[in-house]
Amino acid sequence: MDNTEGTPAVEASSAGAPDVPPAPSVETHEPPSSVDPESTLSGDEKAFKATNSSESDSGSGSEECAPKITFNERVHLFEEALKPSVIDLSIIRNLAVQGIPEAPGLRPIYWKILLNYLPINKPNWARDLTSMRKTYTEWMTELFVDPHEGEEEKHDDHPLSTSTSSKWNAFFKDTEIMEEIEKDVKRTFPHLHFFNHDKQTGSTGHYEALRRILFIYAKLNPGIRYVQGMNEILGPIYYCFATDPICNAYGADEGLSPTDVSKLFDWKENAEADAFFCFTNLMSEIMNNFLKTLDRSEVGVSGSIQRLNQLLREQDEELWMNLEEKKLNPQFYSFRWITLLLSQEFELPDVMRLWDSLFADQWRFRFLYYFCCAMLICVRDRLLAGTFADNLKLLQSYPPIDFQIIHRTAHDLRDGVWEPPAPRPGTGPAAAKRKPKSRTSSPSIISSSLSQLSVATHNITANLKEKSREKFFSSGAMLPTSSATVAVPVSGSDTPPSSSSSSSPRISPGTFFNAKEEKSSGFTISLPKGWGKFTL
Repeated sequence: MDNTEGTPAVEASSAGAPDVPPAPSVETHEPPSSVDPESTLSGDEKAFKATNSSESDSGSGSEECAPKITFNERVHLFEEALKPSVIDLSIIRNLAVQGIPEAPGLRPIYWKILLNYLPINKPNWARDLTSMRKTYTEWMTELFVDPHEGEEEKHDDHPLSTSTSSKWNAFFKDTEIMEEIEKDVKRTFPHLHFFNHDKQTGSTGHYEALRRILFIYAKLNPGIRYVQGMNEILGPIYYCFATDPICNAYGADEGLSPTDVSKLFDWKENAEADAFFCFTNLMSEIMNNFLKTLDRSEVGVSGSIQRLNQLLREQDEELWMNLEEKKLNPQFYSFRWITLLLSQEFELPDVMRLWDSLFADQWRFRFLYYFCCAMLICVRDRLLAGTFADNLKLLQSYPPIDFQIIHRTAHDLRDGVWEPPAPRPGTGPAAAKRKPKSRTSSPSIISSSLSQLSVATHNITANLKEKSREKFFSSGAMLPTSSATVAVPVSGSDTPPSSSSSSSPRISPGTFFNAKEEKSSGFTISLPKGWGKFTL
């Protein structure tokens, strides 16, 4: 496998409050006053205490109260949490939700624990890692069909065979799956040197590993097979494991020999097998978002979109109502957000930082909804001022905004400390309930106009019966041919004004006229003051 390293290590990001409620406090006996309380705490208890302190300070939003710790001190806390023989999962979650430091080996091992690949009993790590990696190697051998194997034994098997036991039939079906996977794998982080260091799209060993993982998953899960977008879920996981620069067992069983430690805990060398099982475990939690049969159900992606929409309504009703009035269906922009866990909306370092919080979320993936809601709120001014087209373009190509601002807003929403701005004048739920008054909606004017129109229609019909077409023209009234307009009194002119001008034909209420006929007849019709035209 190609293990070329192309991208630099991701910058550390430590902002953000924990995403789960505080774990039960560790029971400790109160030491004598002459003894320093900190000296009596174990490494796990110190880490847990520091975590809870950071959580309470960050939740208050006061930077002055936040503990000032260095990067090395944070790394030490994360390493201490991995030392016990039985790992406390609540401590791991409370630490990870704040962002895992970019120290060698930390994020890979934390993700493996949070995605239920490594058990909390550390003595079982060596056994489980050996068993699972061996299983993956066997699947690679069994599931990739070579139709040329055993041709001497099965003479009745040929490329045109439709038998379910035919190797050629299975080979062609596998080829169809591989072609679907191939199209998407080429588009997985093509801008990263790590994946595309030879400048030939989709040809590196890392892309080959992605193909194998997705193909084996599709073969083992025929009910869902491969669905477009799975490559975007796998990409960050594989990148995380394959870029780990060192072998680090973090306190593995002391009975292991150095050779065994080097073999088992070389995360980079075993990235493909480890990424497969972590990807499989993650897909088991978000699989419903990829099943078309569940798209419109409560447990499918539509139900997830509805939960996000309801959350926005609860947190910012003015913004929610504005988007509703503009007919901006949340499915237009949030389908990809939720299905792909926002892996396409931000740069890879920010995606991995976000996934630290998502994987540490005890109620997966509730924090994802708060983060998506925060994304909308962080661009609320542009959404309120924009049109449907502007907003759709904005949300489908999310603008570059400081990730920490969105992340902090998401925590404030989750903790209930965020307050929406005051509604703008003339906006908001109260304004929407008030119907605007129309200047032309006076019942008396409408009733009068309709009455005049009815009388005019009756008079014209009677005139047509009594007079010939020529006489009707000579009288100054014009017979409409294609479109017609009737002169009626408008507001404040219920009684026709007198017109004694000899230069213009007299116009009676209800008279029809046509502009083209007027011009060809050599005269114009001028309406008296206070009269208007009602087009039929």
